[in-house]
Amino acid sequence: MFKDNYDLELSCASAAACSAYLAGIDNALRLDHPGIRELTEAVDRDPDFALAHAALARQLQIHGLTEKVAGHLDRAVSLKPVATRREQSAIDVIVAAAHFREDALKLASRHTEEFPRDLFILSHIVGPFGLLAFSGQRAWREENVALLDALKNSYPEDDWWYLSTLSFTAAEVGDLVAARKYGEHAWRLSENGNCAHSLAHVHFEEAAVDEGMDFIDKWLGTHGADSDMRHHLVWHLALLLREKGAPASELLAIYERELDPRVSDPMPLSTFSDNAALLWRCRLSGLEIPADIRQDLADYADRHYPNSGFAFADIHRIMSTALHDSDSERRALADGFSRAKDYSGTRLGVALVRYAEGFYAFASRDFATAIERLEPVVADSVLLGGSNPQRRIVEETYRAALNARIEANA
Repeated sequence: MFKDNYDLELSCASAAACSAYLAGIDNALRLDHPGIRELTEAVDRDPDFALAHAALARQLQIHGLTEKVAGHLDRAVSLKPVATRREQSAIDVIVAAAHFREDALKLASRHTEEFPRDLFILSHIVGPFGLLAFSGQRAWREENVALLDALKNSYPEDDWWYLSTLSFTAAEVGDLVAARKYGEHAWRLSENGNCAHSLAHVHFEEAAVDEGMDFIDKWLGTHGADSDMRHHLVWHLALLLREKGAPASELLAIYERELDPRVSDPMPLSTFSDNAALLWRCRLSGLEIPADIRQDLADYADRHYPNSGFAFADIHRIMSTALHDSDSERRALADGFSRAKDYSGTRLGVALVRYAEGFYAFASRDFATAIERLEPVVADSVLLGGSNPQRRIVEETYRAALNARIEANA
């Protein structure tokens, strides 16, 4: 039987199918390329390769290519009887995550306990868009760190993915010495988009603005031309420029040149969240966003995230509707939060309603209301998932309202 790079058995029929599958998983983890081409080759070479169908469905879904997802998931489930027990469990996790089922995290955690070297499933759990991040738990960042620490004996000292993920999670909880050590080690081992992203977070959290800008500039010149991480790392660069005092008009120029979905659209969730947050930060700085850009952002949100219930997308839908200046759309979104079953009776549901009211009040220059609505729920932004720089948009909006009120009363 064939095995993967972590000595786990694979139920595939040929060396060619195995090789294509491993290349696809490697690309998926590096974040430079989606791995879809290689995983498609794997199932073409072995149509009965159950785990490859599941992995392909996962990659298609997160890259917004949803029309074939259900077919590959169904195929994976139908082929489970010929797969190993480990593969069967992995398929169960991927299917549960794809359908946003409540038991996805429980299944993934149980799987990782039994198969700690199943890195692809571990990657479902940890990170800014992992199952823990979107679990609604306050301590999810600390749980990321604890889980990786518990698995440290399962991975070699030179495993770039493990080190890069250690770096990101350490930066999230403020352990910046460890974050830099792990991140730089991972980068020396493999100059890929995943490792570059973790180091970009270290630079941002350390307020190492010049170092961070230089690192991203060099990465863009050397690796960024064909990397799926180009969009997000350009977003990081824009944040660093903002920290350095660049005017909002310069950030908007970067948006139009680099981040507009017609220019770069690697993954819908990353594209939408990056774009909405950068445009909203421009608005916080007093820049009026052109009407066509605001409309394009609203249309993108409607295409990819039309319904309430996914908090990380919803906070960015709040920004989009705040920019769009439509009272009816604002009311409809806030009402949607109240009706969404995932939010009913939860602290997160309460927070999202307040975020909507606070952001809309800011957009209407009602800074007193913005402060009143946001102040009690600034700390609740951790429940949204994502990374520290992404969630800080709530605190930045609150502080911008405070400053605007002070200026108005001066």
